[in-house]
Amino acid sequence: MFESFWFSRRRAWQGTGRSRPPQSSQARRPGTRLVLERLEDRTLLTSYTAATVSDLIADINAANKAGGTNTIALTAPTSSPYVLTAVDNTTDGATGLPVISGGGNKVAADNLTIVGNGDTIERSTPSGTPDFRLFDVASGASLTLENLTLQNGLAFGAGVAAEGGAIYNQGTLVLNAATVQGNMAQGSPGVDGCSTLEKHCNLKPIPGGPAAGGGIWSGGSLTLENGTRVQNNQAIGGQGGPYGQFQLGSPGGDGSGGGLDISGGTANLTGVSINNNSALGGPEGSTSGNAYGGGVYVDKATVVLSNDTVDDNQASANGQTSAFEDSYGGGVYMAGGTLNLSGDTMNGNFAGGQPVLQLNPSSSFDSYGGGMYVAAGTVTLCNDIVENNVAIGRAYAQGAGIDISSNAKVYMDASTLAQVISNTSYPGTFPIGTVDNIDGPYTLQNC
Repeated sequence: MFESFWFSRRRAWQGTGRSRPPQSSQARRPGTRLVLERLEDRTLLTSYTAATVSDLIADINAANKAGGTNTIALTAPTSSPYVLTAVDNTTDGATGLPVISGGGNKVAADNLTIVGNGDTIERSTPSGTPDFRLFDVASGASLTLENLTLQNGLAFGAGVAAEGGAIYNQGTLVLNAATVQGNMAQGSPGVDGCSTLEKHCNLKPIPGGPAAGGGIWSGGSLTLENGTRVQNNQAIGGQGGPYGQFQLGSPGGDGSGGGLDISGGTANLTGVSINNNSALGGPEGSTSGNAYGGGVYVDKATVVLSNDTVDDNQASANGQTSAFEDSYGGGVYMAGGTLNLSGDTMNGNFAGGQPVLQLNPSSSFDSYGGGMYVAAGTVTLCNDIVENNVAIGRAYAQGAGIDISSNAKVYMDASTLAQVISNTSYPGTFPIGTVDNIDGPYTLQNC
């Protein structure tokens, strides 16, 4: 912030504590007096350029230190990605770049824009590279990513460490014409317990850890726009502890939000593609984990989707034997909050099965909502298309298009109702499916 001053000149006689000399009858000449005036505050935009990873890290640190509005332009050729090889910090789990600062210690929050110019920021993939996500946006901070690809991030561990394979956001996050692809959030493995047949053992089973937001986890403000793509990301629950003669085993962890996990705050998605993402329950020790929202998971948030595609995503309990759990919402899982959809398409999403053998009914016990599952909260659909989605399960499979719990409120217009078509459930072990477009209560209304 800069301040400007102007000085007016005026001379003023100042007393010295002595008697004043005789004054002339002639008019006194104007004197000069310095006057200080403050102009309005102005916010300074600070610009940086980064040609290498070390430049990028240094620039983010400088922007955090300065606070206020900052821009970093990536200048490396698009054929030379910014490859991260090391963990920068573990504030919210291992992260490859400095946390975007929310301010403090008399420093303003960082309002940072990174202009990618078609470049890529990615985690290195050779063996031995540590696990880490790419970005962490602190509460109060703001990060805008423009024309940039983020890939190969890996958030691994327990709790928050397994949230947000590419980005963990508690502040304000904007993606403009960006791509988030090939990232993963994975829960920590479970630990088996010991049966009474094994001597000197008091170890209790510990389940595999949950994972959330294979691409992005957000609990703040999220905006995706202008052709942003979220694709080929995975949220995988941790594997359960092994089961054997003297081992009790433990369940696998749950996987939620293969592409996006929006657990609080607000989100606005306009003209976005959310494709080919997977939420997978952790493989079984005693049982597998549950899967929620192959494309998008929403809870305690206010979310608006406009003119987006949510296609070819999958939620799978990922069971491989008879010990497995349930799959919910191949495209979208709504746990609570408010979700408004307008002009969106949910096509070719899948609930149940294994990632490879999708039509294997023995790999998910129950499956609900191939396109969307609404467990609670309020959902409004206007001029949307929900078609060619699948639900398959060993016991039950229902609501291949949209499955609605009695605890939820769903409103849709006649146009959407007419476009919820060709969705198929495969219940039990029968190879022939049945048309199952909408299961559960809804209210028909105009947009």
